[in-house]
Amino acid sequence: MIFDPDNFDLEDLERIGREAEKAMERLANVQGELEGIRGTGTGADGLISVITNGSGHLEKIELNPRVMRLDSHALADELTKAFRESQEDGERQARELLGGALGEDMQLPREPFDFTKTEQQLTQAYDSFARSMEERMGGAGRPDRG
Repeated sequence: MIFDPDNFDLEDLERIGREAEKAMERLANVQGELEGIRGTGTGADGLISVITNGSGHLEKIELNPRVMRLDSHALADELTKAFRESQEDGERQARELLGGALGEDMQLPREPFDFTKTEQQLTQAYDSFARSMEERMGGAGRPDRG
């Protein structure tokens, strides 16, 4: 539902406040899961395995001894491929997790998710909205965020 600031009532304001609180709760619930994300990638037909954490930082590289048959350039290319694949896998997992928490239709940013920044932005948006509604209502009372 789209909010129309020129045509609203207190029920709309309360509903928006409840929806914002629910979104913040869902974000808080997935924060731990985001930290536990591990992306995986492979290269050289499975002879290279790479694991990155939810921030895309390298955690582990496993090399099958047969991969050493590759020349240095091919080995470097396959390592790079596996690393990128693991980062993309981690990003995909984070998007799926956040998409489920925030709603499938929500557009998520391409950069790594920053829970604290998002929480601050939601709080600022809510405070700005509440101030605007208070001004429109002539100071009739500001909704309590808890």
